[in-house]
Amino acid sequence: MSVEEMKIMGIIGSKNLLNRALRLIILQGSMHTINALTRVNSADFFLPPTERNIEALEEEPFLKSYTNRRDFTEEERIVKLFYDLFDIKSHLKNEFLSEEYDYDNFMKQFLGIYDVLHFTMLEIEAKFKEIDSKREFINNLKYLSKINLDISRFANMKYLVFRLIRITRENYDKLKRNYENIPAVILKVAIEGKYVILVSITPETLEETLEKIFSSLNYTILPIPREMKGTIAEVLEQLNNSIEQDLKLIESLKRSIEEYKEQYRDELKKMYSRLEMEKRIEEVKSEVAIGKKLFFMFGYVPISSVNKLKENLEKKLGNKLIILVDDVKKPYSGTIPPTKLNNVKLFKPFESLVKMYGIPSYQEKDPTIFFGLSYMIIFGAMFGDVGQGLVLLISGLILEYIYQKIDFGGVLNRLGLSSIIFGFLYGSVFGSEEILPALVIRPMANIENMLIIAVFFGIILISLSYIFNIINTIKEKNLEEGLLGQNGLAGFILYLLLLYTVYQAFIIHNDLLPVLIIILPVLLCIMLFKKSIASKLFHLNKIYKKLSANDYIEEGFGIIEMLLSMLSNTISFLRVGAFALNHVGLYIAFLTLANMMSSAWSNWVVLVVGNIVILTLEALIVFIQALRLEYYELFTKYYRGDGIEYVPLKIKRPSLQKEKKRVIFKTIVLPIDGNKSYNFVNSKTEV
Repeated sequence: MSVEEMKIMGIIGSKNLLNRALRLIILQGSMHTINALTRVNSADFFLPPTERNIEALEEEPFLKSYTNRRDFTEEERIVKLFYDLFDIKSHLKNEFLSEEYDYDNFMKQFLGIYDVLHFTMLEIEAKFKEIDSKREFINNLKYLSKINLDISRFANMKYLVFRLIRITRENYDKLKRNYENIPAVILKVAIEGKYVILVSITPETLEETLEKIFSSLNYTILPIPREMKGTIAEVLEQLNNSIEQDLKLIESLKRSIEEYKEQYRDELKKMYSRLEMEKRIEEVKSEVAIGKKLFFMFGYVPISSVNKLKENLEKKLGNKLIILVDDVKKPYSGTIPPTKLNNVKLFKPFESLVKMYGIPSYQEKDPTIFFGLSYMIIFGAMFGDVGQGLVLLISGLILEYIYQKIDFGGVLNRLGLSSIIFGFLYGSVFGSEEILPALVIRPMANIENMLIIAVFFGIILISLSYIFNIINTIKEKNLEEGLLGQNGLAGFILYLLLLYTVYQAFIIHNDLLPVLIIILPVLLCIMLFKKSIASKLFHLNKIYKKLSANDYIEEGFGIIEMLLSMLSNTISFLRVGAFALNHVGLYIAFLTLANMMSSAWSNWVVLVVGNIVILTLEALIVFIQALRLEYYELFTKYYRGDGIEYVPLKIKRPSLQKEKKRVIFKTIVLPIDGNKSYNFVNSKTEV
């Protein structure tokens, strides 16, 4: 497969249709938007002067960027309140977006409900604070339960100040040692753990002096209900009755909230999806051009999706829109077309590794199939093992289909399959070469042959890389690089001739052919003076009007680097054979260690641990080394990766991470009449 062909689609319509049109486009999920003003101002943009297009033609000179950005803070707060309160999970669902609706009217119906619920929640929270305060009064008043007087008589004295305080035992001892210096009556009423509860009565005029003394003792004032009247027992009963009434009111308020939940649950579920859609629409509007009455928007759409998108817009909005579909022409209509990779399922996961290096340009040939096939062969050749390959295959399938790690899981199971195939060729099962017969070769028994095959395999891949680059450059009509460049036809011929020269001189020890002594320098000169030759052959005089000495010096250093890289790139493939040998060598090392064990079970433990080490450590190293061969020895010859990734306009789906549960209504247990208790457990929600 290859990079999918793109079309430029333009959509023009009344401004009041903008949101509806964008909603349909986002739901379709096939348009890669571009700046509308850039497209309108490009040299190849043409709007036919038909009767239907008259209004658009009149507005074209007055278009401007969309600048009115809407703030969704209020809507987000409303949605969060409802979803927290009613325990609704925030999921994006297309079924809530495909319906015809007006967003503003939809949200308007919840504004009044929001005000009521917000007021109700504040009232509930206020009641809980009152209950907390009353509970504290109850706990503090128990220290005064022996006083059978009206509490208001000593709590609100005119000339004396009454306090209930708590200090540590250590500070209480200090207080006792200085009683004669304290201008107050101090009475110990209770001891609780490391604390002592005291009552102090002091003249109002000496309160400031007493405050200084108590401050040095790190005291805490225990509040009591000074506005209530009656004995301690009567006040406690009043407080318990009041708490019971507060709880009944809270229950009533909660029931009113539940009624709203039952009445509006179905509509509330739509809020999150529609809010996210509107936020996405608002983001996209920065690419839209606006006139007095019309909007203009443009984007790249894959040729396979053009008709579907067009039909959908026409079906939903009739003839209210002007839809333009144009071919992509050089110089790319003022923008660079995005690249959509379209590969068969077998090689689809390898797109992620290709994108790590770069995105193919629109006119560049997609390298995914060549990369995926060569990468699987390299990995399998370096890590050929039936047993360990099966583990990789199963692990990849689990990651891909159970944990939905499609890219990593897909790559892993395909590499595992390649490892299994080469394992049968090598006759290796979990490192052992005694279980299966080798279908082709045993690496450790044929070390020299393994290294020769690895280099020969590298030569084939490098040659294919040259061919790949020649195809790419010719496709892009870059004949200078395709025919005369270091990675073009001239460089490829030079590489083959250098290999032949090395073979003649160092392998079979023959004399060099005289013609080679002529051809090799000629090819080097062609690459050195390629700009001058290209300007004559391909009429590039305007581009290369003046070539300085620096240009030729730069090309000269480039040629030296090229000659060195030809040698290093070819020799680098020795690592394919070396790692195949290393795999067997590591197993032999663990096998030797296992045979040194005194018992059978320890022997098996060493072998199992050894296989785990080999499977994790060596497999990771092989994965990286195979990737290095692809990136540095092959990609540098034929792949630029300077394209723009195709990112269709879709609604963003934020990860729904669970937050800590937030308590809306607190859980409290309150004693009633000293015997009964009232347990009020709140609702908890999470989003």
